[in-house]
Amino acid sequence: MDSSIKACIEARRQAFAASYELTPEIEKDIDELFIKIEEFGKTCKDAMDFETKFAASQLNNAYTKMFTKVSQKCRVKQLDSESDVDDLLPESKGKRVLKEMNSEAKYLADDLASPMRRQARMEMDSKLRSTPLGKIEQARNTLWLFKKFKKTKKVEDEDLQQNESEN
Repeated sequence: MDSSIKACIEARRQAFAASYELTPEIEKDIDELFIKIEEFGKTCKDAMDFETKFAASQLNNAYTKMFTKVSQKCRVKQLDSESDVDDLLPESKGKRVLKEMNSEAKYLADDLASPMRRQARMEMDSKLRSTPLGKIEQARNTLWLFKKFKKTKKVEDEDLQQNESEN
């Protein structure tokens, strides 16, 4: 199984331990569920494939129902301070740094890709205009502009006539 899939599965497993004081009975049910999830993970090629397929699978429903069951039968862990969170998830500071770097990378990538998206959109619009639907759209837009111009011209003519009659 791909290591990124293992990380996705482990993160889901840790969500229970991080949030609840689990009973042995519930831990057994969670282990049984995660055996099925791990088998499912072996059928996927990478984390993206796993997440996409998992979201649409019955296992996702079972995972969600397990949270409901756990929340009804187990006590929520009380975390007194941020250090408790860091003790529970020691890599959290590193994860925060990675999230910030990821956010900055996304912003930079978006900034760099913006002109390319604009160019692609212009090329697509140009190609669309040469299709029959594009020709219909152009005709409709031209008709709309003509009607708008005609209304504007009519209002100007009426104003001009009013001014001449007042003088």
